[in-house]
Amino acid sequence: MIALILILLAIVALVQARSMDDPLKGIEFDYHCSKLLVEPGEEFEIVSTITNTRRRFVPFVKLDQAFPKELEIKGVKASVTAVDSRGYSRYTATLYLMPKSRQIRRFSATLPGRGRYLFQGAYLRGGDFLGIKDQLKKYNILREMVVYPKTVAIGDIQMVMGGIMGDISVRRLLIEDPILVAGFRDYTGREPMKAISWNHSARTGKLMVKQFDYTIDPAVSIILDVEGNGLEGDAAKKEFAFSATRALCQTLEERGMKYDFLTNATTADSFARWSYLAESSGSRHFSVIMEGLGRASHYCVESLAVLAENFVQKRIYDRFVILITVKERAALSENITYIENNNGGKVFVISAGEMLI
Repeated sequence: MIALILILLAIVALVQARSMDDPLKGIEFDYHCSKLLVEPGEEFEIVSTITNTRRRFVPFVKLDQAFPKELEIKGVKASVTAVDSRGYSRYTATLYLMPKSRQIRRFSATLPGRGRYLFQGAYLRGGDFLGIKDQLKKYNILREMVVYPKTVAIGDIQMVMGGIMGDISVRRLLIEDPILVAGFRDYTGREPMKAISWNHSARTGKLMVKQFDYTIDPAVSIILDVEGNGLEGDAAKKEFAFSATRALCQTLEERGMKYDFLTNATTADSFARWSYLAESSGSRHFSVIMEGLGRASHYCVESLAVLAENFVQKRIYDRFVILITVKERAALSENITYIENNNGGKVFVISAGEMLI
């Protein structure tokens, strides 16, 4: 019996001696989110991996991860502590690691609202077998997630689209498209020489002119203005403007209409390709705008007057302009007149300032 006790004590002493040698040496940590871009409330996974690269048993490791305070973790709320002084909630877990082993911890989570969220890495605390000594190590692994703005169903978007399509119908009756040939008809002497189809005239033995289709290729410019007045309620108006912009872009995508995008809003990081996006019909065009709307801050880099001037200087003529703004229409007459006089296209307004009154 004494011999058995001595053997157990020897084993404990050996394990303790080995665990005293830098408890976190050879311990690696990493984590990632299963998605980088999500809808509000959409579930995603957070996957954390702790690896023991050495051939020794690690009896105690405590994981302490920093998550955005808005994060809602599913099923492990008991392991999430209150928000710390930096504004992050803490997720903690205690585990042990066998030699040359790996533990993967995964759980589902959601983020409730639009924005860019940062995940600030983790701390690992390792201890010896008897709990006499411990060591703390920080892992500066920055991750981010972007949540899109919610879409909104507002009558103003349908009214704007109705106005645009109505104008297109009228212009189709007045403007011939010189590209689309609908047929041929006899030459009356009033048509320009360039309208004569010499091939068709040779086949019929008389002068024939091309008959063009009455159509245009509709194109739209979207201007997002977030210049507020500094009063209470500005934040809600800007959030509504982001959501309205998303809903409008989705409508244009569904109709297959081309559009470019200009804004005076900034993003909370160095996200490029945001202040102006040229016209494109590809899906990447829409996804870049969506990511920018998710990352956008409430900070305005220039006034609406400067934004309108920047748009006019791009010399994009004779197109429909949709202005989404936090202002009320009464304050926009000068800007609208400036755009219409210098661009040639009609300006339609979607006012978040009026919708949230």
